[in-house]
Amino acid sequence: KYSAGRDDQYYITQNTPSCEEKCPDVGVSGEAKIMSSLSQPPLTRKPLEFKTLFYARQLDKEDNVQMDGVAFITVGRSIWETSEGTSDGAEENTTRCDLLLSVNLIREVVVDNGESWCELTTVTHAVSPGIPIFVGKQLGLTAAENYVKDIRKLFEK
Repeated sequence: KYSAGRDDQYYITQNTPSCEEKCPDVGVSGEAKIMSSLSQPPLTRKPLEFKTLFYARQLDKEDNVQMDGVAFITVGRSIWETSEGTSDGAEENTTRCDLLLSVNLIREVVVDNGESWCELTTVTHAVSPGIPIFVGKQLGLTAAENYVKDIRKLFEK
């Protein structure tokens, strides 16, 4: 609801989601990309700007994760540097935010009656300059709740 747009800027590896397939260029499985996004939560004067190195892949038994079926992991981290190692210019009409860490573990779990369920574990730590801590905490809780609600809506049909 707060998203104001996302742009996949650069793909490092693409279309290699399974454990067996590896990108011929970098030798890893999964998908890695650099993306930028804008969010406009309530009570903020300017949109929040994120630029993230994002990686996702399917897990296998060798990853030491208890799995009843398939499992995936995503990891994200802010990057604000150019390819030359210098900081890129900030937009004056946005507030730049640092995503210190974002990890999502999505795995299939078989419950006692034999049904398969999806378990989502997510950890995110971000810094948003100019947003008071009490507002940030409330926005974080609201965003987490909306994240789960949006995922559930996709499967309610």
